[in-house]
Amino acid sequence: MARQILGEISGRAADSIIASTRLSDLGLDSLGRLTLAVLLEERTGRPIPDHELLSVQTVDDLERLLTSSERSA
Repeated sequence: MARQILGEISGRAADSIIASTRLSDLGLDSLGRLTLAVLLEERTGRPIPDHELLSVQTVDDLERLLTSSERSA
């Protein structure tokens, strides 16, 4: 799900986005991160705390954040 959403925001094909890709390399600025947070919350049905999302630097970081939030739900 994370790569699909990142693809939608960045305009890249989801399958071209790898775990080590930095969100900044996808062109995600502060507005892009806000869009990411909104889409993640809509699709997961769970809020993503701002402080946690701010610590995300790579796709792998984001996937780990989503996995940990699934376990705590």
